[in-house]
Amino acid sequence: MRKIINLLALIALLPLLAFTSNVEFTASAPQEVAVGERFRVTFQVNARPSSFNGPAFQGFRALSGPNQSSSTSMQIINNQTTVTETFTYTYLLEASQEGSFTIPAASVVIDGTTHQSNQVTVRVRAGAPGAQPSPAPRTQPSPDQPARATDEELFVRATASTTNPFQGQQVIVTYNLYTRITVHQYSIDGLPSYRGFWSENLTQQGQPQARTQIIDGHTYRVAEIYRVAVFPQRSGELTIDPLEAELVISLPGQRRQSLFDEFFGGSPFDQRRNIRQKVQSNSLRFNVKPLPTQNRPAAFTGMVGTEFDVNATLNMEEMGINDAANLRIAISGKGNMRMLEQPSINFPANLEVFDPNISDNIRNTTSGVSGSRTFDYVMIPRTGGEFIIPAWDFVYFDPVAERYVTRQTPEFTIQVSGDPGIAGTAAGVSAQEAIRLLGTDIRFIRTGAVTFVPRGEVFFGSSLFWLLLIIPFVLFAFFVIYWRNQIRLHSNQDLLRNKKAQKLARKRLKVAKAFMDKKSENEFYDEIFRALWGYLSDKLSIPVSILNKENVEGAFRAQKVPEELSENFLSTLNDTEFARFAPGEKEDRMAEIYDKALRTIVKLEKELRNKKS
Repeated sequence: MRKIINLLALIALLPLLAFTSNVEFTASAPQEVAVGERFRVTFQVNARPSSFNGPAFQGFRALSGPNQSSSTSMQIINNQTTVTETFTYTYLLEASQEGSFTIPAASVVIDGTTHQSNQVTVRVRAGAPGAQPSPAPRTQPSPDQPARATDEELFVRATASTTNPFQGQQVIVTYNLYTRITVHQYSIDGLPSYRGFWSENLTQQGQPQARTQIIDGHTYRVAEIYRVAVFPQRSGELTIDPLEAELVISLPGQRRQSLFDEFFGGSPFDQRRNIRQKVQSNSLRFNVKPLPTQNRPAAFTGMVGTEFDVNATLNMEEMGINDAANLRIAISGKGNMRMLEQPSINFPANLEVFDPNISDNIRNTTSGVSGSRTFDYVMIPRTGGEFIIPAWDFVYFDPVAERYVTRQTPEFTIQVSGDPGIAGTAAGVSAQEAIRLLGTDIRFIRTGAVTFVPRGEVFFGSSLFWLLLIIPFVLFAFFVIYWRNQIRLHSNQDLLRNKKAQKLARKRLKVAKAFMDKKSENEFYDEIFRALWGYLSDKLSIPVSILNKENVEGAFRAQKVPEELSENFLSTLNDTEFARFAPGEKEDRMAEIYDKALRTIVKLEKELRNKKS
């Protein structure tokens, strides 16, 4: 019997295991390239990673990478809205030798779990004649003029804001071109691999601005051709390899040797010619210091930077059971914002909290990487009473001050109306009660009345026996079905918001009616707007930040909402927008807008439910 129960439990849990395998991390590259050919290797993941570790490219020369990009797409299929976020890491490689090479798997860390991509095999064949780009025409050098610019006339110098940083500290690396000759154009032929660093490109678009600098008595034209922010990921000695650039420069050509040449050729002065020349910068060596362990707070998670600030807001402090509240935590500063981890807050046990929605506002400027990352939590109390969200400490290391800095969010208290039931306590903390002796030194086996069973009657095989035997299996089946539905509901934030959309809209309308009774016109219209836009955002799973009338019309068409109802909803929005400026009695207008908004939401809710059924 125990084996059967274990088997049933395993079968019931199989669909739940699918929720843990929804991360897709893939690598792609051409199957075949030629020696000297450049190609791209792309790593793509469908979830936001906290870190990315690229592979070693044996048999290839890494020209640049990893270059990070991200994209977000929204699809509405069968009345279901799906928002997909994709992160892409791209390397530019050059095949350097023949053979078959396997590019190892890269790895990313998502929610504390490491995921690996697939391996990619690339076959490198010999380069066919004419397959390589033809070189620029070159003139044979003459004895009285150089074949290329000297290192004193043309060079690239790499400099760093500091060569003795702390682990994780932002370092600005600048590549400047110094020249005493004419440079017509340039291109970055090969970027360092930045092994041991996280890198962010800071190069501005457009032509670089040139300036004049005197070095050892010589005047140089100096232009910044590349700028990058690097963050050392480990302590010790690290090296950044040279950057390679290809330039088109102008050098003096072959001098004419006779008066006849000068007469028929024109100028007796030197002719100039353009040639291509490759230059390399110097390498940079860093002595990376480990973060100090003395006085390191327990809440420190590895963030390094400057000028960090934390702002936390709660949209409501009084609510009912199963209502939704939003806690927003915004962290801003200067540093590697893409490595910022999710806050670890000890929420009360009876306050259900969903995974936060993460939004970034990260800027790459010439001064470095800065910006903010915002975490939006949706919280739903399951019982009444008082819930306390404790303060959260954000700790970072300031490399300038060389000390740990703590920024703390305030403590929030939520009052939930309804039956308190079980008091909300911190997650993972169970109340401990002392064991009390209820009697004296003698404990009786039985103190109540004794019931005797007639001789010959046995419990085994009776109707009650079989009923009690079957009931656990029936209850187990119902439990599995309920459990799966709860996991599906709680893992899909959009579905949860969809189910609560009408309730939240009615609550906002109730608040609007209170403002109408108080004749608070501005607050009334603001709450009506929140009710209409909030309902549509929750029902169609579209963020409020991208909602507009065009998106609404497209979403209604996708949901096959009747045109009359769609126009009625948009008309209600327009009436709400212009009502506060229209002449007439304010009370009559507010009552009319309130009734129209209520009817519109009720009709739209009925229509969308009918579509799903």
